[in-house]
Amino acid sequence: MLLPCDSFFPKVPLFHRLDLERLLRARSPEELLPTTMPIQQLLHKVFAVPALYDLAQALAGAAKLRAMLGPELERLGPQGDALDLGGGTGMYRPLLPDAWHYTCLDPDPQKLSGFRLKYPNDTALEASACAIPCPDASLDLCLMVAVSHHLTSAEFSAAMAETRRVLRPGGVLLFVDAVWQPENWRGRLLWSVDRGSSPKTGSEIRRIIAEHLEVDHSQEWRVHHDYLLLRGRRRAESNDKP
Repeated sequence: MLLPCDSFFPKVPLFHRLDLERLLRARSPEELLPTTMPIQQLLHKVFAVPALYDLAQALAGAAKLRAMLGPELERLGPQGDALDLGGGTGMYRPLLPDAWHYTCLDPDPQKLSGFRLKYPNDTALEASACAIPCPDASLDLCLMVAVSHHLTSAEFSAAMAETRRVLRPGGVLLFVDAVWQPENWRGRLLWSVDRGSSPKTGSEIRRIIAEHLEVDHSQEWRVHHDYLLLRGRRRAESNDKP
């Protein structure tokens, strides 16, 4: 399907506004936003298209991410109830066996339409990770992949509180996201055009998750960005204190 160019490319020369000197100098995410917001708005329109969203994820290192997630998911067994928070088009659905009941939660109806086309037998849920419309203690697994940088620290904490609420005792959160690492210039360049305006340091992510869940495993690697994988569990009922 052909799309009108004007709907994606405004006539303002957006990339002339990108201050490269400021970008390379930035020591915090907030320093990037004033010069890059117009570009982020443009990319939001482009990558709202499900096929382009999937392509962007592939280019950003999704293959390595799947390789890191795969063994963690295999340990969870042949069936269960899973919720993918901010799951987009369901890119990580194939990593779980078909017997799992998989729900893709996302606030973007366009991405969910792409998910429904690919996985008509699974469940799409248009909602926020900060207010999960699922019963207490109803899930064995929550995935959160490349979502936290779209949330403020307060929103991320609320999402983790909701994750703890909906997980069964012993249930697992698998979290992955890129982290803010100012020494990584490639990462800084990518953050400058990312729609997510709240990248966090690894220490902040660890602290917020540990306030709600018991973190028992972590891994780090670099593909353009620096990435962090954390596994958290809802404690057994006797020790389950938020």
